[in-house]
Amino acid sequence: MKGYLIIIGTLIVVISGLITLNIFFQQSLQMEIAEQFNKQQLLLSRSIADNISAYLYFVKEDVLHISRMLSNTDITAGKNFDWLKNDALRKKGIINTTIGILNAGGDIIFFEGNRDMVKPVAPDIVKQAKHVASGDIAIREEIPSTVYILSPVYRQNNMIGVIFLSIRIHDIANHFVSSIKSGSRGYAWMMDKSGTLLYHPTQPGMVGGNIYKADATCFKCHMSFDLEKRIIEGRADSFGRYIAPSGEDKIIAFSTAAIDNLSWIIAVSSPYSEVTRTTKHSMELYSYLIVSIFITTSIVSAILIVFNKKRIKAEEVASRKEELEKYAVELEERVSERTSELASEKEKLNTIVSAIGGGIVLISKAGTIQWANQMMTDMAGMDITGKSCEDLCPDCNASETFAKDSIDTIIVSNLFGQKDKYFQITTAPVTGEGGEVHGYIRLIQDVTEIKKMEEQIIHSEKLASIGRLAAGIAHEIGNPLTSIFSFVQILREMEVEEFKKESLETIYFHINRISEILKQLSGFSKMPAGEPKKCAVNDVLDTSINLIQYDKKAKAISIVKELSPSLPEVVVDGNQLSQVFVNLTLNAIDAMPDGGTLTVRSMTKGNDIIIHFQDTGTGIPKEDLNKIFDPFYTTKEKGTGLGLAVSYNIVKKMNGTLSVESDIGTGSVFTITIPYKN
Repeated sequence: MKGYLIIIGTLIVVISGLITLNIFFQQSLQMEIAEQFNKQQLLLSRSIADNISAYLYFVKEDVLHISRMLSNTDITAGKNFDWLKNDALRKKGIINTTIGILNAGGDIIFFEGNRDMVKPVAPDIVKQAKHVASGDIAIREEIPSTVYILSPVYRQNNMIGVIFLSIRIHDIANHFVSSIKSGSRGYAWMMDKSGTLLYHPTQPGMVGGNIYKADATCFKCHMSFDLEKRIIEGRADSFGRYIAPSGEDKIIAFSTAAIDNLSWIIAVSSPYSEVTRTTKHSMELYSYLIVSIFITTSIVSAILIVFNKKRIKAEEVASRKEELEKYAVELEERVSERTSELASEKEKLNTIVSAIGGGIVLISKAGTIQWANQMMTDMAGMDITGKSCEDLCPDCNASETFAKDSIDTIIVSNLFGQKDKYFQITTAPVTGEGGEVHGYIRLIQDVTEIKKMEEQIIHSEKLASIGRLAAGIAHEIGNPLTSIFSFVQILREMEVEEFKKESLETIYFHINRISEILKQLSGFSKMPAGEPKKCAVNDVLDTSINLIQYDKKAKAISIVKELSPSLPEVVVDGNQLSQVFVNLTLNAIDAMPDGGTLTVRSMTKGNDIIIHFQDTGTGIPKEDLNKIFDPFYTTKEKGTGLGLAVSYNIVKKMNGTLSVESDIGTGSVFTITIPYKN
């Protein structure tokens, strides 16, 4: 026991000495680090001062160069001096500068900026220039805003004007001083040789104030300005320390940027605590470590004395615990890795499912929807999970694909109650390892636009083929028909017998009807291009309807016009457009043999003009809707089947569309869409 007490006492003495040495070493090291850091700040301030001096030197050289150029130039008012802005100044791009020229009387001949700003100082600039020799430079400082670098322009020993360059002191500070940081809270500021503050990043409101005229508002970052006064008066070293009002100790280093009569002091300061913080923190940790070692050593020594017999058992328990903890950490890491992998795979799957651009559903073998993606929910307009396919589409035969164990694709309409849309349904079985079918996955895509495009292509091809056929028929029949028509007309005039004359009249009527049909065929196959020009759709509608409303078939028809007064003009052939309106109006009248109402509407939608012809007639059977625009298809006894085909072709050539919606017993709506340019 006595030996352990001696060991503990020795440890206490050694650790106490280490703590004392640590405190002394910490203070010495902090002072040394602060001094070295301040030397670095001094180098930084000298670099800023040298950069400012170099910049002003080059600007002086540029002004002197321009002065020499102007001595051989006419500098009268009205002279073009654009070359000064473009080529004359080598360093103008670094900081925003403004160049100007005054005549000997102080009048402004040329100035890039606001002339009202330079008028008050123009007489003083000229006055100062008169004391400057030819080929020399003077600097005028308007504290705290502007520096003027000026040079007289002489010709034959007579001063004819002054060239000057104005630079805002704030712009110089922004370029050379504002970006300077010393540590995380250190910064640079600038004052002139008279003690006027020119730039301060944290106290911009104090710019222009003078330390020799300081009031209570000036002592926000300094308890006194004794150090700054010693710097200005040349009684201070290149660096030092001062105490801020907050009680914080700061270190400062400064240098002077001097050129001619201009002298600016560039100071860089940083909190002393920030400079020494790392060292202080490490020393504190070192002290804590020593104390901790001392306490730990004492406790361990006491424990070893009292519990020496249990040491082996405690080490075994600690070893087992360490192994268990190691296993637990490894297990946790593996679980985390697997969780991350699963999340990544799920994200990839969600991305793939979202990018497909169609609805996806997972269906059980019994036909019940078990899962659907968001696109499928949006298409159906509701959550379809748990529903059967027959509930969603009772009229389509998509459920028949369940009987097949291979990939199958069909196209259906009237899905989700959307009668005017077509959907492509692709069904594939989901099989297990043994090949047994567990369910089905189904991809549903909206192919309405593709279906419509196919129908338009088929219709266009049909029109082209029939057009070529019609042209051939009209040509082959037209020539002999002309001869027959001529001879029948001669026989009519010569015949006096009543029966023969009536027979010739009948022949003449039917030949004339054949001729009219041939004219329509010819017009369909060789439709003229027309002369597009600006026309008002409402005016064409009024004219077309007025042509028909007095027809005897239209007497029982009530025509209602709902025309938008703000329709823009369109560039189309008005005669062809009128032909379309007349055809649609006559068709509507024929569809209402017992009378009814024809409503004609016009409106705009986006960049399109929409015209509706809505009748209350008998309607068109659903199976005939896809045929009514085909040539020669008609349900009228005396119809040729070319009216709607011609109208469709005319609207198509106008880059528009002609479509129809109809219900039996309710009526039909023909819609014309014509694009217009803003």
